[in-house]
Amino acid sequence: MRVLIVGDVHGQHQELAEVLRQAQTDVGIAAAIQVGDFGFDQEHMAQLPRFPVPVHVIDGNHEDHRWLRRALLTGAARGWKATANLIYQPRPSVGRFGSSAVGFLGGALHVDRPQKHNLVGRFPNYILRQHREQAAKLFNCEQPELIITHSCPAGVGIGMRCSPELEAGVVEHVVKAGFDPGPPDDCGELELRELWRALNYRPRGWVFGHFHRTHEALVEGTRFVCLGEERAGQPQPLWLWDTDERKLLKVRL
Repeated sequence: MRVLIVGDVHGQHQELAEVLRQAQTDVGIAAAIQVGDFGFDQEHMAQLPRFPVPVHVIDGNHEDHRWLRRALLTGAARGWKATANLIYQPRPSVGRFGSSAVGFLGGALHVDRPQKHNLVGRFPNYILRQHREQAAKLFNCEQPELIITHSCPAGVGIGMRCSPELEAGVVEHVVKAGFDPGPPDDCGELELRELWRALNYRPRGWVFGHFHRTHEALVEGTRFVCLGEERAGQPQPLWLWDTDERKLLKVRL
């Protein structure tokens, strides 16, 4: 079974459906995973198409988390599977794809706006310590071969950098708000760093988005992949998870 892994969508759901239909034809995918910043808000979800394959999604930082929480609490989110072939993966969760297990943990810090703490609902845009602790317990038990997050662990050797134009935002919205983004040349999420340290095994792959640039790194045997975005004259490869071989495949069409 082949599963397509898709980067940030930001509400472009019709375009996503077209990509999935093409991937069905070109590489025979049976499902898809989207790594957050899907476009969970009232406006975009009201125009949701039906996707040609099941799409498993986490939340990123650019979602309306209050709206999403209400959809989860009222049961509206359960209807997305029937109407749109869309499955929201809670923080944290493990999904089964063929004979393979995939771990999910959504959320990330804002770098371009103040953090939305959502104190009453305990569902902020960023990852809470309790989410990370639950993920460590769940992942150590289920040992998913692939982990999907919106951002990446900070300071573990992946080598991610934020865009130069966002550096001031990191200081203003992350550091001044009391969060640790990691070193400038290896930035990411503190809670994901602690999750990485708490794992008693090493997954084969770890895929994320958030940075809008293509990047790969091998850390302690785990292949980290950041999904980029299409740029003029620079088509991006497709990233697939092969559930039989239990490995990430890079396909250039």
